[in-house]
Amino acid sequence: MSRRIQLFGAAALAAMVAAVPASAVTLKAAYFVYPKHAVGLGYQYLADEIERETKGDVKIRIFPGESLLAAKAISDGVRDEVADIGHVVMTYTPPYYPHGIVLNDLAMVGPDDMAGAMAVTELYMLHCPTCLEDSAKQNQVFFSGTSTPASFVIAKGDFNSVEKIKTKKLRAAGSLWDRFCQSIGAVAVNMPTAGMYEAISRGTIDGALYAIGGLKSHGLGDVATQIIKLNTGSFRSVNLFSMNMDSWSKLSVEERAAFLRVLPRAVVRTTAAYQEADADGYAVAKEKNIPIVEPDPELLRLRNEFVEKDQEVTIANARDNLHLADAAEFVGNYKKLYDKYEKLIAPIATDEAKLGELLYQEVYSKIDPAKFGVK
Repeated sequence: MSRRIQLFGAAALAAMVAAVPASAVTLKAAYFVYPKHAVGLGYQYLADEIERETKGDVKIRIFPGESLLAAKAISDGVRDEVADIGHVVMTYTPPYYPHGIVLNDLAMVGPDDMAGAMAVTELYMLHCPTCLEDSAKQNQVFFSGTSTPASFVIAKGDFNSVEKIKTKKLRAAGSLWDRFCQSIGAVAVNMPTAGMYEAISRGTIDGALYAIGGLKSHGLGDVATQIIKLNTGSFRSVNLFSMNMDSWSKLSVEERAAFLRVLPRAVVRTTAAYQEADADGYAVAKEKNIPIVEPDPELLRLRNEFVEKDQEVTIANARDNLHLADAAEFVGNYKKLYDKYEKLIAPIATDEAKLGELLYQEVYSKIDPAKFGVK
């Protein structure tokens, strides 16, 4: 090799090294849904904005759709640093997250998903030290809640009365909805979302408690004949961007501060993406002439009555079976925070920039990047 080529090669290598920041970090992020899902869009937003905010010093490599970790393995995977960041559904590993079980039982409290997402985020990060301890025991930092849109009754048939819905078999997602279905005389059938279409098509079940976006995302528009706008809850038992404590602690204070600036915007973007999926569902209903009806007044009364009474069941279960001494306080704080955000969001509901700034000012600006979650 000639001396000129050697010098050129050395110079090129030096230039490449100089172009890469000395502190450059690549974090692995895992979620179990597909990239165009609301969670996937939220993760891509986080990755793009963190790279921009840190001028390339921190990058996020995304592993979607169980390519790195299966859905129920993400919590353990983040704990063990298989992934640095993960979409942790707390009800998938309930012994780890007892407060997550309580939160899931409050799914029917409050219809506004953006208010719910912000209430969960503030509740965990500022008002529930035992919640943060739940995550810390798993070597994780809780960083963000989110909320799916409200589930309605997606029916094959006309179920819109107390008499008509009795004995109907409805796909449900857990014990809260088991209790709710029992309260109105219906029968809850627990099954994964992937099985809804076939079960309704074959008549194994009569309908599903699910977001209207499922008309498109799960093909339910091909089997549904009626949508009853009876709010049966939003799923909120999630640490959307859970981070491994060691990975977080290794970042510089400035890099952690960048995360705290980006995270509220990513929460808003994810929650808004869920809302956009609902808009697709409404479009399918219009295209296929599927009637969307307001709930029968008596059915609505029973629903509201159930929600109020079931909060006492939730608190008792948390106290007696989950052994949470702060159960009543947790439920009370959640309701107060939901009411707070419902009012604050109303005038800016369609402005993502203002929503992100609201969540930053109310929560993330109060977090010390030098101390929060740091080992």
